[in-house]
Amino acid sequence: MGIEAAHPPTLRTIRRRRYVAWTLTLAVVVVLITIGLVGRMRSSTAAAPAAPSDTPTVTFLYAERGKPKTELTLNGSIQSVNEAMLYARTNGYLKTWLVDIGDKVRSGQLLAEIETPELDQELQEAQAKLAQIKVNMELARTTAERYQGLRGDDAVSPQEVDDKVGAYEARKAEYAVTQAQIKRLQELRGFQRVVAPFAGTVIARNAEKGQLVTAGSANPNGWLFKIAQTDGLRVVVPVPQSYLRMVRATQTADILVREYPEKVFPAKVTRHAGALDAATRTMLVELRPEAAVGELVPGMYCQVRFQLTNPTPSIVLPHNALLVGSEGTRVAVVDGGNTVRIRQIAIGRDFGKEVEVISGVGEKERVIMNPRDTIEEGMKVNPVLAEKHGDKKEEKKDAKPPEKAAEKPKS
Repeated sequence: MGIEAAHPPTLRTIRRRRYVAWTLTLAVVVVLITIGLVGRMRSSTAAAPAAPSDTPTVTFLYAERGKPKTELTLNGSIQSVNEAMLYARTNGYLKTWLVDIGDKVRSGQLLAEIETPELDQELQEAQAKLAQIKVNMELARTTAERYQGLRGDDAVSPQEVDDKVGAYEARKAEYAVTQAQIKRLQELRGFQRVVAPFAGTVIARNAEKGQLVTAGSANPNGWLFKIAQTDGLRVVVPVPQSYLRMVRATQTADILVREYPEKVFPAKVTRHAGALDAATRTMLVELRPEAAVGELVPGMYCQVRFQLTNPTPSIVLPHNALLVGSEGTRVAVVDGGNTVRIRQIAIGRDFGKEVEVISGVGEKERVIMNPRDTIEEGMKVNPVLAEKHGDKKEEKKDAKPPEKAAEKPKS
């Protein structure tokens, strides 16, 4: 049998299909328009700027005390425990010298001899004068005794007796004066021998044979020898006033010398001057190295390193928190009501990036960083805690490195 042909659609069916198609098309267009309008509204809402606020935002840090332990390095000088510059005690010519620089000497050892011809002559004259005075004194004594005996017989007057007795007393006094003069000259003659006052080392010599020497230290270049006790050393260092309360007796320190870069010499504080130098506002502190025989010598330059502990460290603030002007140094703090308070402060030590605040700011107060010139007392602000430099480093350290983009496979 042949296939039966399909009947063509009627006009009513065609109209119904067209109506359905137009309805679906219109619904799709309405949906698309609605989606577009909603997206634009959301985008406009997100891009709209926030309403401006009248309260400025400031960053702050909490005021904190500095570290209780600090390291202080000062320049010092190494000296011998005993050091003496020997001068002549009598006038004359240097007859001979017996020691030279570097020689070890003991206490009382003969160092040099001085020839004193003029002193010898004075001593001889004084001794001869003493003998003459002694003879005259004996004669005056005999005469005075005789006149006293004649006084009982009324052979002489009382005035004559008194004169003879007075003459005898004058001779006695003159004899005593001459004796004292001879003793002085003999002591000066004993200074012909220049001896060491203590055991030590001759560190300098300024004596030559035949040299004319004068007594005393009026001439600064007239010394003969310099002696130092090198088996005991001391280190003298000027300590600033701000660190004095932290440097105590029996405290230990390290002596550093550039000639021994890898070696540290321990030392102990023994004494201090007890008064400040008005010019430098420092106090001399003395230390004794524990063991440095043969390595450290007097006159060396050194550095003294202290490990100090401050029981009450002061507040420390960064430089960018300070307001410096004609009113002095100030800081701006935020109180509990988010109100700015301007404080006058006193500055202590400068640590480079930070300064010590002696007074004006309390611990844990909120101090504004990088305050503007327009900031005023009583201003309302919005405080935000600033990130510390160390915190940023930790964040960078903990952050994971970004993942590399996946490479496209080569075709």
